[in-house]
Amino acid sequence: MKQDKISGAVEIEKKVIDYIAKILKDKEKLEEAGYSILSLYPSMASIWNIINFAFLYGNEAIKEYNKMERANKKVVENGIKLLKNTKRILTYSRSSTVEKILKGIDAEVICSESRPKYEGRILANNLKNVVFVIDSAIFSFIEGVDLILVGADAILRKGIVNKVGTFALAICAQYNKKPFYVASSTYKFFPFVLLKEENREEVWKNAPAGVKIKNFYFDFTPRSHISYFITEKGLRKIIRKDIEIADEILEIRDKLLERGYKLID
Repeated sequence: MKQDKISGAVEIEKKVIDYIAKILKDKEKLEEAGYSILSLYPSMASIWNIINFAFLYGNEAIKEYNKMERANKKVVENGIKLLKNTKRILTYSRSSTVEKILKGIDAEVICSESRPKYEGRILANNLKNVVFVIDSAIFSFIEGVDLILVGADAILRKGIVNKVGTFALAICAQYNKKPFYVASSTYKFFPFVLLKEENREEVWKNAPAGVKIKNFYFDFTPRSHISYFITEKGLRKIIRKDIEIADEILEIRDKLLERGYKLID
């Protein structure tokens, strides 16, 4: 499976579920695919959950995948109900869940390019009433919005993992006394995820010798900077779940750590 660097987490979930569902009966293929997929998407908690369900439940994992799909739809419904009267919203990167919420309400949207893959352009193209800016300019627009709404690639006990720059956005939101909402199903909760460095040429191709480039797609935002989670169960201040983890998942985690991936828990 080739890494999808543009789609939102829910869109990638669907692709992974479709693939994993075909090999649930084949333990050897499942172990190989699980390692390969998680090496591509180590920061996405829902993917860890998908693979974990496969190891724990076999064919019965399909029931959990169906619950995930229903939960994602419910998050959108709840988000539309909650924000239907909001006039101006700032978002960052491109969450497919956030995009669906924004399509269901009549609000002006502030968003940015979201380098290095520019998925913010896709979001802006898919919406109607948009103010589009470069990433570094988005902080200047926080004072004039009603709230900030982002998605999440992972929800951990102490905060969220999302597109790099989310933490800075959350700090500015708190400084300007603006609500900071995260739209996500509880299936994006997991005890840990991993971070990996991406292709440096995405930032600067043929950079001069001596210039050290770092390209990380994600960062961590502490829970103290988040006002509320919009989930399939409604508004929540905290998301926590007891999760049974398959031995195979821990083995995959340890192998990726040996490759230099960074643990976030």
